[in-house]
Amino acid sequence: MTVAPPILDVFVVWHPDDVEGRERFTEIHEHFHSPAFSGLAGGAVEVYGRSEPWTDGSAPRPFGIEEPLCEGLPAAQFNMIVVVVDANLLRAGADPGNPWNAYLHEIVRLRKDHGVGVFPIIAEGLNWETSVVGAILGEVQSLPQAVSRDRGLLGRELAQAISQQIRGRAGLSERLTVFVSHTKHGSLAEAKDVGPAMYEHVRDFIQSSHLSAFFDAQDIQPGDAWADTLEQAAASSALLMIRTDVYAAREWTQREVCTAKRSGMPVVCMHALTAGEERGSFLMDHVPSVVSHLGDPGPGVARALNRLVDETLKYTLWRAQTSYLSDHGFDWLPAQSPEPTTLAPWLIAHQEVAPDDKHLWVIHPDPPLGEAEREVLLELCAMAGFKVDVDILTPRTFAARGGELKR
Repeated sequence: MTVAPPILDVFVVWHPDDVEGRERFTEIHEHFHSPAFSGLAGGAVEVYGRSEPWTDGSAPRPFGIEEPLCEGLPAAQFNMIVVVVDANLLRAGADPGNPWNAYLHEIVRLRKDHGVGVFPIIAEGLNWETSVVGAILGEVQSLPQAVSRDRGLLGRELAQAISQQIRGRAGLSERLTVFVSHTKHGSLAEAKDVGPAMYEHVRDFIQSSHLSAFFDAQDIQPGDAWADTLEQAAASSALLMIRTDVYAAREWTQREVCTAKRSGMPVVCMHALTAGEERGSFLMDHVPSVVSHLGDPGPGVARALNRLVDETLKYTLWRAQTSYLSDHGFDWLPAQSPEPTTLAPWLIAHQEVAPDDKHLWVIHPDPPLGEAEREVLLELCAMAGFKVDVDILTPRTFAARGGELKR
Protein backbone atom coordinates (compact mmCIF):
# COMPACT_ATOMS: atom_id res chain seq x y z
CA MET A 1 0.00 0.00 0.00
CA THR A 2 1.31 3.45 -0.93
CA VAL A 3 1.37 5.84 2.01
CA ALA A 4 0.80 9.53 1.26
CA PRO A 5 3.63 11.60 2.72
CA PRO A 6 2.91 13.97 5.62
CA ILE A 7 2.55 17.63 4.61
CA LEU A 8 4.84 19.39 7.10
CA ASP A 9 7.40 18.05 9.57
CA VAL A 10 9.08 20.48 11.99
CA PHE A 11 12.27 19.29 13.71
CA VAL A 12 13.59 21.16 16.76
CA VAL A 13 17.30 20.59 17.44
CA TRP A 14 18.99 21.49 20.71
CA HIS A 15 21.91 20.31 22.84
CA PRO A 16 20.78 17.92 25.62
CA ASP A 17 22.32 20.20 28.29
CA ASP A 18 20.31 23.21 27.04
CA VAL A 19 17.26 23.65 29.27
CA GLU A 20 15.86 26.49 27.17
CA GLY A 21 16.14 24.36 24.03
CA ARG A 22 13.62 21.90 25.48
CA GLU A 23 11.37 24.83 26.40
CA ARG A 24 11.41 26.08 22.79
CA PHE A 25 10.57 22.54 21.61
CA THR A 26 7.60 22.39 23.99
CA GLU A 27 6.32 25.79 22.86
CA ILE A 28 6.63 24.90 19.16
CA HIS A 29 5.00 21.50 19.72
CA GLU A 30 2.06 23.09 21.54
CA HIS A 31 1.73 25.81 18.91
CA PHE A 32 1.35 23.40 16.01
CA HIS A 33 -1.05 21.22 18.02
CA SER A 34 -3.25 24.18 18.95
CA PRO A 35 -6.86 24.62 17.68
CA ALA A 36 -5.56 26.89 14.89
CA PHE A 37 -4.14 23.82 13.09
CA SER A 38 -6.56 21.15 14.35
CA GLY A 39 -8.86 21.51 11.35
CA LEU A 40 -6.42 19.96 8.88
CA ALA A 41 -6.50 16.31 7.97
CA GLY A 42 -4.65 14.12 10.47
CA GLY A 43 -0.87 14.20 10.30
CA ALA A 44 -0.68 17.46 8.35
CA VAL A 45 1.78 18.99 10.84
CA GLU A 46 4.05 17.08 13.21
CA VAL A 47 6.81 18.33 15.48
CA TYR A 48 9.81 16.18 16.41
CA GLY A 49 12.69 16.78 18.83
CA ARG A 50 16.32 16.05 18.00
CA SER A 51 18.52 16.33 21.09
CA GLU A 52 19.57 13.08 22.79
CA PRO A 53 22.28 10.92 21.15
CA TRP A 54 20.85 8.32 18.76
CA THR A 55 23.50 5.85 19.95
CA ASP A 56 26.13 6.20 22.67
CA GLY A 57 28.31 9.23 21.94
CA SER A 58 26.63 9.99 18.62
CA ALA A 59 24.62 12.92 17.31
CA PRO A 60 20.80 12.82 17.53
CA ARG A 61 18.65 10.66 15.30
CA PRO A 62 18.73 11.45 11.54
CA PHE A 63 15.81 13.42 10.09
CA GLY A 64 14.57 10.83 7.63
CA ILE A 65 14.44 13.41 4.84
CA GLU A 66 17.04 12.01 2.46
CA GLU A 67 16.62 8.40 3.52
CA PRO A 68 13.45 7.01 5.19
CA LEU A 69 13.90 6.06 8.83
CA CYS A 70 12.04 2.83 8.12
CA GLU A 71 10.35 1.18 5.14
CA GLY A 72 7.06 2.76 4.16
CA LEU A 73 7.69 6.02 6.03
CA PRO A 74 8.15 8.71 3.36
CA ALA A 75 9.54 12.16 4.12
CA ALA A 76 7.08 15.01 4.43
CA GLN A 77 6.39 17.35 1.50
CA PHE A 78 7.91 20.20 3.50
CA ASN A 79 10.58 19.86 6.18
CA MET A 80 11.66 22.65 8.52
CA ILE A 81 14.50 22.49 11.06
CA VAL A 82 14.70 24.87 14.04
CA VAL A 83 18.19 24.91 15.58
CA VAL A 84 18.36 26.32 19.12
CA VAL A 85 21.91 27.61 19.60
CA ASP A 86 23.25 28.04 23.14
CA ALA A 87 26.72 27.91 24.73
CA ASN A 88 26.62 24.09 24.99
CA LEU A 89 25.96 23.73 21.26
CA LEU A 90 28.68 26.30 20.50
CA ARG A 91 31.25 24.23 22.43
CA ALA A 92 30.16 20.90 20.93
CA GLY A 93 30.00 22.25 17.39
CA ALA A 94 33.42 23.91 17.63
CA ASP A 95 35.21 20.53 17.77
CA PRO A 96 35.54 19.00 14.26
CA GLY A 97 35.67 15.55 15.88
CA ASN A 98 32.43 16.03 17.81
CA PRO A 99 29.35 14.43 16.20
CA TRP A 100 27.46 17.71 16.64
CA ASN A 101 29.85 19.41 14.20
CA ALA A 102 28.95 16.92 11.46
CA TYR A 103 25.25 17.09 12.41
CA LEU A 104 25.17 20.87 11.88
CA HIS A 105 26.97 20.53 8.54
CA GLU A 106 24.36 17.94 7.55
CA ILE A 107 21.55 20.35 8.37
CA VAL A 108 23.04 22.99 6.08
CA ARG A 109 23.50 20.42 3.30
CA LEU A 110 19.86 19.31 3.59
CA ARG A 111 18.82 22.93 3.22
CA LYS A 112 20.73 23.28 -0.05
CA ASP A 113 20.12 19.86 -1.57
CA HIS A 114 16.57 19.10 -0.45
CA GLY A 115 14.90 22.48 -0.03
CA VAL A 116 14.72 22.20 3.75
CA GLY A 117 13.93 25.36 5.73
CA VAL A 118 16.39 26.08 8.53
CA PHE A 119 15.67 28.62 11.27
CA PRO A 120 18.27 29.19 14.01
CA ILE A 121 17.22 30.59 17.39
CA ILE A 122 20.17 32.22 19.13
CA ALA A 123 20.21 32.41 22.95
CA GLU A 124 19.94 36.02 24.09
CA GLY A 125 23.32 37.63 24.76
CA LEU A 126 25.24 34.81 23.07
CA ASN A 127 28.22 35.95 21.02
CA TRP A 128 28.07 33.39 18.22
CA GLU A 129 28.94 35.30 15.05
CA THR A 130 32.68 34.52 15.21
CA SER A 131 32.24 30.91 16.42
CA VAL A 132 32.55 27.71 14.37
CA VAL A 133 28.80 27.20 14.66
CA GLY A 134 28.33 30.77 13.44
CA ALA A 135 30.47 29.92 10.39
CA ILE A 136 28.41 26.78 9.70
CA LEU A 137 24.96 28.37 10.10
CA GLY A 138 25.91 31.97 9.51
CA GLU A 139 24.44 32.29 6.02
CA VAL A 140 21.01 31.45 7.38
CA GLN A 141 18.95 34.31 8.82
CA SER A 142 17.98 33.52 12.40
CA LEU A 143 14.65 34.21 14.09
CA PRO A 144 14.60 37.31 16.34
CA GLN A 145 16.25 36.64 19.71
CA ALA A 146 13.14 37.96 21.45
CA VAL A 147 11.28 34.73 20.52
CA SER A 148 13.05 33.15 23.51
CA ARG A 149 10.93 35.23 25.92
CA ASP A 150 7.70 35.63 23.92
CA ARG A 151 6.02 32.39 22.82
CA GLY A 152 3.41 34.33 20.84
CA LEU A 153 6.18 35.98 18.84
CA LEU A 154 7.91 32.59 18.40
CA GLY A 155 4.74 31.06 16.96
CA ARG A 156 4.08 33.98 14.61
CA GLU A 157 7.65 34.34 13.35
CA LEU A 158 8.04 30.60 12.75
CA ALA A 159 4.62 30.17 11.11
CA GLN A 160 5.31 33.18 8.85
CA ALA A 161 8.77 31.91 7.92
CA ILE A 162 7.44 28.43 7.08
CA SER A 163 4.53 29.82 5.09
CA GLN A 164 6.86 32.07 3.10
CA GLN A 165 9.26 29.18 2.41
CA ILE A 166 6.42 27.08 1.00
CA ARG A 167 5.03 29.98 -1.03
CA GLY A 168 8.48 30.72 -2.43
CA ARG A 169 8.86 27.15 -3.68
CA ALA A 170 5.50 27.49 -5.44
CA GLY A 171 6.73 30.62 -7.20
CA LEU A 172 4.40 32.90 -5.24
CA SER A 173 5.25 36.19 -3.58
CA GLU A 174 7.21 35.18 -0.51
CA ARG A 175 6.56 37.97 1.98
CA LEU A 176 3.23 37.71 3.73
CA THR A 177 1.12 40.82 3.12
CA VAL A 178 -1.71 41.81 5.44
CA PHE A 179 -4.61 43.74 3.90
CA VAL A 180 -5.75 46.00 6.74
CA SER A 181 -9.47 46.59 6.22
CA HIS A 182 -10.67 49.57 8.27
CA THR A 183 -12.78 52.70 8.31
CA LYS A 184 -11.07 56.05 8.39
CA HIS A 185 -13.81 57.74 10.38
CA GLY A 186 -15.07 56.35 13.65
CA SER A 187 -18.45 56.65 15.28
CA LEU A 188 -19.21 59.49 17.68
CA ALA A 189 -18.46 57.18 20.59
CA GLU A 190 -15.09 56.21 19.09
CA ALA A 191 -14.23 59.85 18.39
CA LYS A 192 -14.47 60.61 22.12
CA ASP A 193 -11.66 58.18 22.93
CA VAL A 194 -8.24 59.63 23.47
CA GLY A 195 -5.28 58.38 21.45
CA PRO A 196 -4.64 57.27 17.89
CA ALA A 197 -7.16 55.31 15.88
CA MET A 198 -7.00 51.54 16.09
CA TYR A 199 -5.68 51.16 12.54
CA GLU A 200 -2.68 53.30 13.50
CA HIS A 201 -1.85 50.84 16.29
CA VAL A 202 -2.04 48.01 13.72
CA ARG A 203 0.16 49.92 11.27
CA ASP A 204 2.79 50.58 13.96
CA PHE A 205 2.77 46.92 15.03
CA ILE A 206 3.20 45.64 11.47
CA GLN A 207 6.04 48.08 10.82
CA SER A 208 7.92 46.56 13.77
CA SER A 209 7.42 43.00 12.44
CA HIS A 210 8.48 41.01 9.37
CA LEU A 211 5.01 41.38 7.88
CA SER A 212 4.16 43.77 5.09
CA ALA A 213 0.83 45.56 4.90
CA PHE A 214 -1.60 47.10 2.45
CA PHE A 215 -3.29 50.24 3.77
CA ASP A 216 -5.45 51.94 1.18
CA ALA A 217 -4.49 55.43 2.33
CA GLN A 218 -0.81 54.94 1.63
CA ASP A 219 -0.68 52.15 -0.95
CA ILE A 220 -3.01 53.47 -3.66
CA GLN A 221 -0.88 55.68 -5.89
CA PRO A 222 -2.04 58.76 -7.80
CA GLY A 223 -3.46 57.64 -11.12
CA ASP A 224 -4.33 54.11 -9.91
CA ALA A 225 -7.79 52.73 -10.58
CA TRP A 226 -8.48 52.72 -6.85
CA ALA A 227 -11.46 50.36 -6.89
CA ASP A 228 -9.56 47.73 -8.91
CA THR A 229 -6.47 48.17 -6.73
CA LEU A 230 -8.48 47.60 -3.55
CA GLU A 231 -10.20 44.50 -4.87
CA GLN A 232 -6.99 43.00 -6.27
CA ALA A 233 -5.26 43.51 -2.93
CA ALA A 234 -8.18 42.02 -0.98
CA ALA A 235 -8.21 39.01 -3.32
CA SER A 236 -4.51 38.22 -2.84
CA SER A 237 -3.65 39.11 0.78
CA ALA A 238 -4.44 37.86 4.26
CA LEU A 239 -7.19 40.19 5.44
CA LEU A 240 -7.49 41.68 8.92
CA MET A 241 -10.82 43.33 9.74
CA ILE A 242 -10.60 46.14 12.27
CA ARG A 243 -14.25 45.98 13.29
CA THR A 244 -15.06 49.27 14.93
CA ASP A 245 -18.61 50.63 15.40
CA VAL A 246 -19.37 51.66 11.81
CA TYR A 247 -17.21 49.08 10.03
CA ALA A 248 -19.90 46.51 9.22
CA ALA A 249 -22.22 49.06 7.58
CA ARG A 250 -19.70 50.62 5.19
CA GLU A 251 -20.00 49.69 1.50
CA TRP A 252 -16.29 49.31 0.86
CA THR A 253 -15.43 47.27 3.93
CA GLN A 254 -18.24 44.88 2.95
CA ARG A 255 -16.81 44.62 -0.58
CA GLU A 256 -13.29 44.00 0.75
CA VAL A 257 -14.39 41.19 3.06
CA CYS A 258 -16.65 39.64 0.41
CA THR A 259 -13.80 39.70 -2.14
CA ALA A 260 -11.34 38.11 0.30
CA LYS A 261 -13.78 35.34 1.28
CA ARG A 262 -14.75 34.52 -2.32
CA SER A 263 -11.06 34.44 -3.27
CA GLY A 264 -10.37 31.94 -0.48
CA MET A 265 -8.06 34.27 1.42
CA PRO A 266 -7.47 33.91 5.18
CA VAL A 267 -9.60 36.39 7.16
CA VAL A 268 -9.48 37.29 10.87
CA CYS A 269 -11.76 39.79 12.62
CA MET A 270 -10.43 42.02 15.42
CA HIS A 271 -13.37 43.34 17.43
CA ALA A 272 -12.76 46.88 18.68
CA LEU A 273 -16.32 48.09 19.29
CA THR A 274 -17.04 50.99 21.59
CA ALA A 275 -20.78 51.69 21.50
CA GLY A 276 -21.92 48.73 19.36
CA GLU A 277 -23.42 48.33 15.87
CA GLU A 278 -26.79 49.21 14.42
CA ARG A 279 -27.22 45.94 12.52
CA GLY A 280 -23.94 44.17 11.85
CA SER A 281 -23.47 42.23 8.61
CA PHE A 282 -23.59 38.55 7.75
CA LEU A 283 -20.51 39.12 5.59
CA MET A 284 -18.36 39.84 8.64
CA ASP A 285 -18.93 36.57 10.52
CA HIS A 286 -17.93 32.92 10.04
CA VAL A 287 -14.23 33.78 10.60
CA PRO A 288 -11.86 33.55 13.62
CA SER A 289 -12.09 36.61 15.83
CA VAL A 290 -10.19 38.24 18.70
CA VAL A 291 -10.99 41.17 20.97
CA SER A 292 -8.94 44.34 21.31
CA HIS A 293 -9.56 47.31 23.59
CA LEU A 294 -8.96 50.93 22.66
CA GLY A 295 -7.52 51.62 26.09
CA ASP A 296 -4.86 48.92 25.76
CA PRO A 297 -4.77 47.80 22.10
CA GLY A 298 -1.33 46.16 22.02
CA PRO A 299 -2.21 42.63 23.26
CA GLY A 300 -5.31 42.41 21.06
CA VAL A 301 -3.46 43.58 17.96
CA ALA A 302 -0.71 41.01 18.62
CA ARG A 303 -3.27 38.19 19.07
CA ALA A 304 -5.09 39.19 15.88
CA LEU A 305 -1.95 39.22 13.72
CA ASN A 306 -0.64 36.02 15.32
CA ARG A 307 -3.90 34.31 14.46
CA LEU A 308 -3.90 35.72 10.92
CA VAL A 309 -0.40 34.33 10.28
CA ASP A 310 -1.52 30.92 11.61
CA GLU A 311 -4.58 31.04 9.35
CA THR A 312 -2.30 31.82 6.40
CA LEU A 313 -0.08 28.81 7.10
CA LYS A 314 -3.16 26.63 7.62
CA TYR A 315 -4.50 27.85 4.25
CA THR A 316 -1.15 27.03 2.59
CA LEU A 317 -1.03 23.52 4.11
CA TRP A 318 -4.66 22.81 3.21
CA ARG A 319 -3.90 23.66 -0.40
CA ALA A 320 -1.02 21.17 -0.31
CA GLN A 321 -3.25 18.54 1.30
CA THR A 322 -5.99 18.85 -1.31
CA SER A 323 -3.77 17.08 -3.86
CA TYR A 324 -4.45 13.88 -1.86
CA LEU A 325 -8.03 14.62 -0.81
CA SER A 326 -9.11 15.34 -4.39
CA ASP A 327 -8.36 11.69 -5.28
CA HIS A 328 -11.55 10.80 -3.39
CA GLY A 329 -13.63 12.70 -5.93
CA PHE A 330 -14.58 15.82 -4.00
CA ASP A 331 -15.99 18.64 -6.13
CA TRP A 332 -15.00 21.52 -3.86
CA LEU A 333 -12.24 21.74 -1.24
CA PRO A 334 -12.48 25.27 0.20
CA ALA A 335 -9.86 26.34 2.74
CA GLN A 336 -12.61 27.83 4.93
CA SER A 337 -15.96 26.41 5.98
CA PRO A 338 -18.51 27.06 3.23
CA GLU A 339 -21.16 29.74 3.81
CA PRO A 340 -23.80 31.40 1.59
CA THR A 341 -21.31 34.13 0.61
CA THR A 342 -18.94 31.57 -0.91
CA LEU A 343 -21.30 28.71 -1.78
CA ALA A 344 -23.63 30.71 -4.05
CA PRO A 345 -20.95 31.89 -6.55
CA TRP A 346 -19.28 28.48 -6.46
CA LEU A 347 -22.58 26.74 -7.37
CA ILE A 348 -23.07 29.11 -10.31
CA ALA A 349 -19.54 28.49 -11.58
CA HIS A 350 -19.81 24.71 -11.02
CA GLN A 351 -23.02 24.46 -13.03
CA GLU A 352 -21.39 26.31 -15.92
CA VAL A 353 -18.37 23.99 -16.13
CA ALA A 354 -20.16 20.74 -15.17
CA PRO A 355 -23.86 21.13 -16.13
CA ASP A 356 -24.49 17.36 -16.05
CA ASP A 357 -22.96 16.79 -12.60
CA LYS A 358 -25.60 15.23 -10.34
CA HIS A 359 -23.69 15.13 -7.07
CA LEU A 360 -22.04 17.69 -4.85
CA TRP A 361 -19.25 16.55 -2.55
CA VAL A 362 -17.51 19.16 -0.42
CA ILE A 363 -14.74 18.85 2.17
CA HIS A 364 -13.37 21.70 4.28
CA PRO A 365 -11.15 21.97 7.39
CA ASP A 366 -12.67 21.22 10.81
CA PRO A 367 -14.67 22.14 12.82
CA PRO A 368 -17.82 20.74 11.17
CA LEU A 369 -20.76 23.05 10.50
CA GLY A 370 -23.57 23.23 13.02
CA GLU A 371 -26.80 21.50 12.10
CA ALA A 372 -28.64 24.79 11.46
CA GLU A 373 -25.77 26.09 9.32
CA ARG A 374 -25.74 22.89 7.35
CA GLU A 375 -29.50 23.06 6.72
CA VAL A 376 -29.17 26.55 5.22
CA LEU A 377 -26.44 25.38 2.86
CA LEU A 378 -28.46 22.31 1.86
CA GLU A 379 -31.40 24.61 1.03
CA LEU A 380 -29.11 26.63 -1.24
CA CYS A 381 -27.88 23.44 -2.91
CA ALA A 382 -31.49 22.29 -3.42
CA MET A 383 -32.33 25.60 -5.12
CA ALA A 384 -29.43 24.92 -7.49
CA GLY A 385 -30.82 21.46 -8.32
CA PHE A 386 -28.73 19.33 -5.94
CA LYS A 387 -31.48 17.85 -3.79
CA VAL A 388 -30.25 14.34 -3.01
CA ASP A 389 -26.61 13.58 -3.59
CA VAL A 390 -25.01 16.26 -1.42
CA ASP A 391 -22.23 15.67 1.12
CA ILE A 392 -20.48 18.37 3.16
CA LEU A 393 -17.66 16.88 5.22
CA THR A 394 -14.52 17.72 7.17
CA PRO A 395 -11.45 15.48 7.47
CA ARG A 396 -12.75 14.32 10.87
CA THR A 397 -16.28 13.43 9.72
CA PHE A 398 -14.87 11.85 6.54
CA ALA A 399 -12.53 9.65 8.62
CA ALA A 400 -15.34 8.77 11.04
CA ARG A 401 -17.31 7.46 8.08
CA GLY A 402 -14.39 5.27 7.09
CA GLY A 403 -13.37 7.45 4.17
CA GLU A 404 -16.62 6.79 2.29
CA LEU A 405 -18.71 9.35 0.44
CA LYS A 406 -22.48 9.36 0.33
CA ARG A 407 -23.42 7.84 -3.01
